Amino acid sequence: MKTVKYFVVTLLFIFFNNHSYSQKIADSLALPDRSFNTDTTKSVKNENRLLTDTVKRSYDTLQPPTKVFAKSYHSVVDSLLLSNKYIDVKQPAIYFIAEKKQPDGKEFIFYTLCVVILMLGLFKTFYKSYFNNLFRVFFNTSIRQTQLADQLFQAKLPSFILNIFFAISAGIFIWLLFKYYHPPRLLSNQLLLPFCIAGVGALYFIKYCFIKFLGWMSGMQQAADNYIFVIFLINKITGIILIPFIVLLAFAMPLWINSIAMFSVLVMGLFFLSRYVKTFGILEYRFPLQPFHFLIYITGVEILPILIVYKLVVDYVI
Repeated sequence: MKTVKYFVVTLLFIFFNNHSYSQKIADSLALPDRSFNTDTTKSVKNENRLLTDTVKRSYDTLQPPTKVFAKSYHSVVDSLLLSNKYIDVKQPAIYFIAEKKQPDGKEFIFYTLCVVILMLGLFKTFYKSYFNNLFRVFFNTSIRQTQLADQLFQAKLPSFILNIFFAISAGIFIWLLFKYYHPPRLLSNQLLLPFCIAGVGALYFIKYCFIKFLGWMSGMQQAADNYIFVIFLINKITGIILIPFIVLLAFAMPLWINSIAMFSVLVMGLFFLSRYVKTFGILEYRFPLQPFHFLIYITGVEILPILIVYKLVVDYVI
């Protein structure tokens, strides 16, 4: 009986405690009054307005120092420019009209020389014996010159190729001299080059025909052939020796042009002098020939026509 009483009292205690706890939770979860919510919203708006006004006042207070700093910076720069003696800002500005630069490259002569040197390299590769015999005959080696000269005389195709090579190298050399000492007026600079090469080729072709005609007319064809052989032998050597001078004239500094041109002309003069000395030594064994008569022939047939052609070209062609 006593146990039952204790059980009933415990249940009543638990029941009343749960009911009071639920009431407290319901009271805490209930919505607040509208009057309290309105007051809170008004206070938040007032605080935001106060914060905005504070930020605006701080921005307004910061603006004047920035403007003052900018004004002081420009004044300092202006004072520095006015006090600088290397920058004259007081005078009016001066302007220049920019003109388009005309490039004056050397690509044309570069590729031309590449082709010429390639021709010489291919010739030396395919006609190596003829190339070597050419210099051995010219420098008078200990081997019999008659045999080597006969070999050179019989090789028609290599001789013709080297004659063309001489016309090309001599034409380029003359073209460079015209370019530096007498620039063309009527023709373009690049168009003058084929005229120079063709002029050298035509000049020696006419000389070849003239000497052949003189030998046929006088009955001294052997002497005329020997004379032609010596002339074109020296021309072949000259065409090869001209290559270094052409490269120097084409790509050297302008300060060195005069010295290179004078030295190259001097070397070419020595080659031409050796040509006439060798020719006289060959011809005097064929028939009696006086040095004075040979000098008159050289002056009238070799030198004067070249000078006349040069004068006509300078005055009327370029």
